[in-house]
Amino acid sequence: MSTEHPLSRVASDPWGSLRRGAAWLYWYLKEIMGENAYIHYLESYERRHGTREGAMEEKAFWRDLTDEQDRNPKARCC
Repeated sequence: MSTEHPLSRVASDPWGSLRRGAAWLYWYLKEIMGENAYIHYLESYERRHGTREGAMEEKAFWRDLTDEQDRNPKARCC
């Protein structure tokens, strides 16, 4: 059983903790802004079809997504 204090790792590597925190914040902001939508689409496509072959290219995905949002406006600011 370790007697190491839980915060000792944080104290010994403050820059590592800061980098992890910044990376988490960057990921979180991309998630809430929707920038990771294409990545999620590819992962979903691969789960359903077993391959990424045949998936939309990124430009076509974003065009399709914005066209769908224009056709079916929901609660959004713009």
